[in-house]
Amino acid sequence: MGYIEKNILPGEVIAYKAGIHWFYFLSSIILMILGLVFLAIGFSVKGSSQPWYILAAIAFAWGFIQFVARLLKKATTEYAVTNRRVILTSGIFNRDALDLMLAKCEGLRISQSLFGRIFNYGSILVTTGEVTNSFDFIANPGKFRNAITEQLQAVQIAGAPQSISKADARPQDGPSPKSL
Repeated sequence: MGYIEKNILPGEVIAYKAGIHWFYFLSSIILMILGLVFLAIGFSVKGSSQPWYILAAIAFAWGFIQFVARLLKKATTEYAVTNRRVILTSGIFNRDALDLMLAKCEGLRISQSLFGRIFNYGSILVTTGEVTNSFDFIANPGKFRNAITEQLQAVQIAGAPQSISKADARPQDGPSPKSL
């Protein structure tokens, strides 16, 4: 059970959960593969092949460190839309939790690179007044945006004032239009 499930309010329901896309790991995997390629080149080169082993060690170690750090970020990051809030959390030791009330969400923007469009990941910018929050490498950002939009519409419909018939309407304080 994650942070979001532990902090759900009474009557609150999770409408959609998103995660970090696998593409987030690609650069670290490429570095580890490059390290293995440099190691293979070092074995095949006759003579002084020590530079290849150093390149192999640096590339593989850096790729492995990045991979572990990104794996920890993926394991500790949660994005969810409920019927009341947008909840975004990340962090192991220092938790960064952001709860945005749906009523305060003013704008949503999806940014996708060419690879993001091909592999279906992107960044979502949520604006609330003067504050902008960006969430990167979200898998299926269109579904996340649509979930927020659906919940916003549901909140607006539920919170819309009842229409007042002319018979029930009461005159406002002040002069009537006829007396002007």
